[in-house]
Amino acid sequence: MLAFIDESGNAHPHDSASRPVSVVVCLDENRSRYISGRLHTLKRDLVHNETMEFKANKLLNRGTFRRCPEKRELVEAFFDLIRNLPISIFAVIMVRPLSDIPRSIFLPKQLRYLLQRIDLLASSSETDKMVTVLFDGECAQNDNLSRKFSAFLYRSYEGRSMSKITDTPFFVDSVVTAGIQIADMAAGVIRIYHENNLDQGVLVGDPFLSAINRYYGILKERTKDQSSPEGFRRDGFYLMPERDHYLDLTPDHTPTVIEPEEQPAS
Repeated sequence: MLAFIDESGNAHPHDSASRPVSVVVCLDENRSRYISGRLHTLKRDLVHNETMEFKANKLLNRGTFRRCPEKRELVEAFFDLIRNLPISIFAVIMVRPLSDIPRSIFLPKQLRYLLQRIDLLASSSETDKMVTVLFDGECAQNDNLSRKFSAFLYRSYEGRSMSKITDTPFFVDSVVTAGIQIADMAAGVIRIYHENNLDQGVLVGDPFLSAINRYYGILKERTKDQSSPEGFRRDGFYLMPERDHYLDLTPDHTPTVIEPEEQPAS
């Protein structure tokens, strides 16, 4: 299995995103080429540019829906395709921290929560699947993420219990990696949805937010709510509280394993 992780917005008090999001797109490795081929065909048929990249910050904006009918058609076709692809999507929606997050040698909580869901998905498979985790190389190599990933799997109790995740993450170029492009677009939709409080109702007469609401519904169809072996909820879309940005440490400087009060995202 392959698990592609990307984000929209940064968990920083001065970032413009009030609801930064981390997303993982999971798919069977033997379906990877099929999925890449479907996206390739979409680009070829609609924009005649097979090398273009699906990027939320370029496509998911009001200008696309007001002035660029060809881009809007592409976005609509993209999410129509997502509806039927053999993928699973998990997301952690964060609250923008009010103060700076202390630098840490440990894996950020939002990534730990995504790994929980990835491992449960692989464990529920009828086959003995291992999962390779792939990050967008543009942002993921910062802050020693590879070292933190390995340390989490080997030095924390929780990480050692995740028997389905391989110990070496990969950092890939989003331009040529369909899984990262899907994760990027999904993260963008989920962030915009929650920043505009669309779970409380769509603004009447706003075609952009109406489209975001529809796309969010499509993404929710591709997720799966789970439970840990201990019975803790693992909602497919999880709203992480602001306090979880600040990592608690035990006296021996290992991360404490605190089960979150699971709050599903609407």
